[in-house]
Amino acid sequence: MKTIQVTEQELATLKAVLFTEIQRVKKEKANGANVDDLLQQYEQAFEALNFAK
Repeated sequence: MKTIQVTEQELATLKAVLFTEIQRVKKEKANGANVDDLLQQYEQAFEALNFAK
């Protein structure tokens, strides 16, 4: 795993995009799509961004 440095604005953008994707995937799941693995990966990535400095 690599470490990168991002600005506060870049971090906010990453989190916003990832949150939007999580919502989209949840809608797909509600419509019957098999997206459990993808949803789990997105949610883990979003959680990891909460620890970013």
